[in-house]
Amino acid sequence: MFDRLVSGTNTPGERVRAYARVENAACAARLSAMADLLEQAYAASGSAEREQWRCDNWSSVCAQIGAAQTLTSGMVNALLTNAVILRDRLPKVCAVFAEGLITYLLVRTICQRTALLQDPAALRAIDAELAAQLRNWGAKSLSQTDADIDALVLRHDPYAVRRAEEAVHTTGVTVHTDGATGVAHVDATVNATDGAAFDRRATMLARTVCDRDPRTLDQRRAAALGAMGFGWDRLPCMCEEPDCDAAARPAVGGVVIHVIARQDVLGDAGNRATEDPTPDPDPGAGPQTPPEPERAPEPEPEAETPTPAPRTGDLTAQRRALAGTSPRRLSKPLREYTLTQLITELNADPGEFSPASPGIVIGGPVLPAAVVAQLALSATVKTLVHPGQAPPEPRYRPSRALADFVRARDLTCRHPGCTRPIDDLDHTIPYPWGPTCASNLAGYCRQHHLVKTFWPGWSTVQYPDGAIVFTDPDGQTSTSYPGSRALFPELSEPTAPVPVCGTPPPKHSAGLTMPRRRITRAEARRQRIDAERQRNAPWVKQYLRDSIPPF
Repeated sequence: MFDRLVSGTNTPGERVRAYARVENAACAARLSAMADLLEQAYAASGSAEREQWRCDNWSSVCAQIGAAQTLTSGMVNALLTNAVILRDRLPKVCAVFAEGLITYLLVRTICQRTALLQDPAALRAIDAELAAQLRNWGAKSLSQTDADIDALVLRHDPYAVRRAEEAVHTTGVTVHTDGATGVAHVDATVNATDGAAFDRRATMLARTVCDRDPRTLDQRRAAALGAMGFGWDRLPCMCEEPDCDAAARPAVGGVVIHVIARQDVLGDAGNRATEDPTPDPDPGAGPQTPPEPERAPEPEPEAETPTPAPRTGDLTAQRRALAGTSPRRLSKPLREYTLTQLITELNADPGEFSPASPGIVIGGPVLPAAVVAQLALSATVKTLVHPGQAPPEPRYRPSRALADFVRARDLTCRHPGCTRPIDDLDHTIPYPWGPTCASNLAGYCRQHHLVKTFWPGWSTVQYPDGAIVFTDPDGQTSTSYPGSRALFPELSEPTAPVPVCGTPPPKHSAGLTMPRRRITRAEARRQRIDAERQRNAPWVKQYLRDSIPPF
């Protein structure tokens, strides 16, 4: 299909240019196929009724695209949105993209900067002018690209210019999590009075510990943000002294964060691990400790020069090192070093590996072992039990122990590509045809649970190790594996096979009702565009007044 783009290429430089065009053209073809898939869904019988569903035609197509390419829901939504814009609003720009002359990054910017255009004549004019300019667009910075596209939009429809001033001044909170360090960065824009109240509250909570707490005031103020989230009225002290009155963990608030870790990370905290306080309705059907698996004999090692083992430090010391001021890296001022002396001193202490395994937040990031050990000081520790070959539970709703295991095994929604937190536990083979057991339960976000339950053409097969094979309405298959398989492979050890009781119907949704939207997705988009254009009105009036010559 793309042979004509690479024919006659000989030098490496020619091949780079040719295959860049191939990549761009292939991306255009992929977006076109996505738009075809959406058009096919709209053409199906009953699609108009499904537009009012909570999981509408758009959601169903996104689920199919996400499973096919293992993409997250947000990424698929963006791709499908741009595919529709290119086909319906910017056909001439789409043709240039199909020739491989522009990149998807530029196409995405064009789709975003022209989203507020409503007048068909203005849209056609901008599409034609952009298509002509894009053939000789050249290399431009991101800011210059935005400015050039906005200038073109401004000439045809001033109300359609995308402006950032209001977005900058809008209040909001964003949390950026660093999965490598176990640290999150919080950016917040709030009202002045709210900011003052937060500042004072953080300092008050930071002073609820005893004087022997090793953390600095800034570290305790940062910990106060977590205390607010958990609904605590004070900080647990980290002095670790037996006579400290502030060391006890505060009462549980309205938020619980689940962290999975091995026993070697918890230290003394693991000794106070508790069982699930909620009794099982049928304790005899609850999970049991799995038998110890047989281990294959290890091969004899080949004779080779032994390598020195990495240094492993004391986890308690590493945990305590997280609090307090950082030690000095250098023994004297930097100006007194030669380059050789500086390199020698910096490399004198190569650091040490953690002797314990990392942990992971369910639906969140991986945490280093020292961070988990620090959290365990003020956490409620419960033992997570693998069901092993335990028989199914004789009821629809799983016990607390079984539900905790499934959530810990899956970590996030099991739909291929989805990374959303788990909202629901679903029976792969519908109950009562399929039993309530680990090999027949999986976690899903609400959207993909609705897709699986209501949309025809989707089917799943689950295996005892937690792997699930999804088949979409076109018959294409994708495999989803438990999220814990990399860090905690023991959670993916096979559980008891599923005994099937009869033949379930193709879609067991009798008596269930798909939640409905108040307005359709298209109407909601129109309302957002109208609202943003209306917010541009004062700026446009001032712009038009300033454009009048002074004579």
